[in-house]
Parts: sequence; structure tokens; C-alpha cells
Amino acid sequence: MNIGLTKIRIDGGTQSRVKIDEHVVAQYADDMLNGSEFPPIVLFYDGLDHWLADGFHRYFANKRINAPGISAEVKEGTVRDAILHGIKANNKHGLRPTNEDKRKGVMTMLKDIEWQDYSNRDIAEICGVSHTLVNAIRKELEEGKPTGNSSTVKVNSRIAKPPTTDPAVEFNQGEVERETLRAAANTLQRENEELQDKLTVAMASGTDDIEKEKARSIIADLRAQMRLLDIELKEMRISRDTYQRENSELKKQVTSLLKKVKKLEG
Repeated sequence: MNIGLTKIRIDGGTQSRVKIDEHVVAQYADDMLNGSEFPPIVLFYDGLDHWLADGFHRYFANKRINAPGISAEVKEGTVRDAILHGIKANNKHGLRPTNEDKRKGVMTMLKDIEWQDYSNRDIAEICGVSHTLVNAIRKELEEGKPTGNSSTVKVNSRIAKPPTTDPAVEFNQGEVERETLRAAANTLQRENEELQDKLTVAMASGTDDIEKEKARSIIADLRAQMRLLDIELKEMRISRDTYQRENSELKKQVTSLLKKVKKLEG
């Protein structure tokens, strides 16, 4: 079936990868414009929301080309079902998961109150990794050690290597992150409005004071979450503007140096 992009929720922690690969999004978008067909994304519908479980790159590629909707396979289930499906699907399609992606999947399961009771081998099978890796990460969590993979990275402090990330990719990656935050903020705003309506009805219909206070408390929590999301969005905008200014200054310095080199060569 085809479903509108605005009906899809991407803010439930169902993204199984560490980050979106902007190069892949750009390639998918070009392929779509050239008529290529892609397999449907996978959504889980809990009776209220459609949670994106598999197909984040296809989702963002469709947004890039301003497509109103996207082909989707809709399954019945909760956001937790979507998270688990995403972890499994991450190992079964063309875009191979990075080591960081695999580690994230294991971490997600080991930090979950239910899934942490799965055996190391069961978690390994779901995440597409070895049971020894699951065992190692489980021990790190139990012992309170850092869970990053810094222990496997060797650094030569005498050599300073310049960053290899394409600035355009970094900028577009920020756009993806802002899109996710905006989706979360819009969802919270919608839930806030719905609760405000319920509270108004409750006041008019004589609901007991306990229910009224409970509704007020939920609304206050939602407003606090919205404020935090707004702060994060503002910080990302500031970071983007700072990056653009610094990039502009670096370009000026490079141009000046090139002129000096040409002058010396002449």
C-alpha cells in the first residue's frame, strides 16, 4: 500500500543504525527520479501510529524528491516490535551495517528490561553478530565500563590527520537529524493538544479531581519535553551557522595562500 510520509513516525527509537548515510540517500533519490523501483518500507501500526521499522534511507530519499507518499508493508504491532524488526532487518538488505551499527543493535537489546534476559546466542542471531561480541558488551555494561569501541582504535599522537568527512555530507546529516527532532516536536505538540482537549472535556463533564490532576501533570511533562526539543533544534542551527562561517573563512585563507604561491612561482 501507499502511505503519506506525514503519517509515518520516525521518533520512536526505531532507527537501528547509528546515523543516516547521506550519500546513500542522495543516490536513492537520483535513482527514484530516474524511474527505479524500491522495495516497500516496513511500518508497524499500533492502532494509532505508523512506526517506521525498516527503510529510513528510502524514507528520506522520498522526502528529498518531495514525494507525497511511499510504498509500505504495514504490520500490526507496537513501537517495540518496530525496534526489534529494525535490528533484524539491518543485517538483511543491501546497505551493510557498520561495526557501530551492529554494536548499537546489541546495546539496544542489552539495555532493554525484557530483551536483556535473552541468551547471548539469541541476541547474536537477531543482531547478526558473534555471541562472543554480545558477551563482551554485556560484561562492559555489568562492570560499568565505557561501551564505545575506543579500545580497538590505535591513535598515533604524533600525526594529526585532517578530517575525511565531506562537509556537504556533514551538513546534510544535520538536516536529517533536525528532521527527526522536528518530527518528535510535532508529535509532542499534537499529543499536547489532544490532552488539552481531553482536559477541557473532563472539566465540563465533572471528572474527579485525581483524573484532572493526572491530565495536568501529563501536559506539563509534554511541554517540558517540547522545550528541550526546541533547545536542541536551536543548538543545531547555531552549530550549522558556525560551521558555515568557519568554512567561509577557511576558503578565504586557501584563496589567499594560492595567490601567494602563484606569486612566488612567477
